[in-house]
Amino acid sequence: MSGSGRELELVEAFGRHRVLVLGDLILDRYVWGSTERISPEAPVPVVRVDRESAMLGGAGNVARNLSSLGAQVELVGLVGEDAAAHGIRQLCDRWKIETRNLLSDERRPTTQKTRIIALAQQVVRIDREDDEPVRSELVGRLLEGLRASAPGASGAIVQDYGKGLLAPPLLDEALAIFAECGVRVFVDPKTPPWRFEGAELVKPNLREAEAVAGIRVRGEDDLERLGRRLLQDCRARTLAITRGPEGMSLFESGTPTEHVSTTPRAVADVAGAGDTAIAALTLARLSQCEWREAARLANAAAGVVVEVPGTATVTPEQLVAALGAGP
Repeated sequence: MSGSGRELELVEAFGRHRVLVLGDLILDRYVWGSTERISPEAPVPVVRVDRESAMLGGAGNVARNLSSLGAQVELVGLVGEDAAAHGIRQLCDRWKIETRNLLSDERRPTTQKTRIIALAQQVVRIDREDDEPVRSELVGRLLEGLRASAPGASGAIVQDYGKGLLAPPLLDEALAIFAECGVRVFVDPKTPPWRFEGAELVKPNLREAEAVAGIRVRGEDDLERLGRRLLQDCRARTLAITRGPEGMSLFESGTPTEHVSTTPRAVADVAGAGDTAIAALTLARLSQCEWREAARLANAAAGVVVEVPGTATVTPEQLVAALGAGP
């Protein structure tokens, strides 16, 4: 592994951290193939399947990225009692992700996203999901598991994909448990309202931030107004807005906004880039990085995965190399 002494020291520190991931579990399925003609039945391409694959998605992809970077990871969430749930559990075993608090609900299907890929282009995505709020009985069991697992955790990532798990009863209680146990909390939000009292970080992407705040960003003044409003509304200590090729903007009370640029990439697939970013940001902060350095590290990590088709992860070696090549 090559890189500066500081970069190597940081990445090596990732393995000292135990991180809880609370959020919506998704099985990402991919059907890879080729297409040479249009169907005579409808104006759509005919895809000839070459292979199929499955990967952890949603909160599972965050956990996978943390594990790939060397952290100890425990996943807290919900799946159904179906083949997709079995697939998620097998993948968690493969990535050495603890699943004692991954509960099953026989009344609810496991969320799946199936992407049909032909000639390196996504043709269509098929979603199977139930986004109704989780039953109170299961909320209680999840909170019991969190109370048992939170002591001793370095940090927790709350990953919302809008699939019903992180409704206020569970979310509010989970934040209270983390606060009681001194667990640092990092949030990737989706479903409004955004209220994360005491969280160290809230990290939306620009599109999500615009939708929740009702502000369209057309320039730096709009971005500043957007960030300051959300920082106040979220009640978190720091807000980081990811902006794709424009990098990341950091907002903290009482300090000027910081814009952290990123290196241009040959983008193959943006799926899961936000998961990689929140994983890298969390581990960087737990390893005592200042925010600007943590954002640079997260930008570099996300830059690696967008160059890979499908939901991808970054290794410590890849991250150190990307940091050496970055701005």
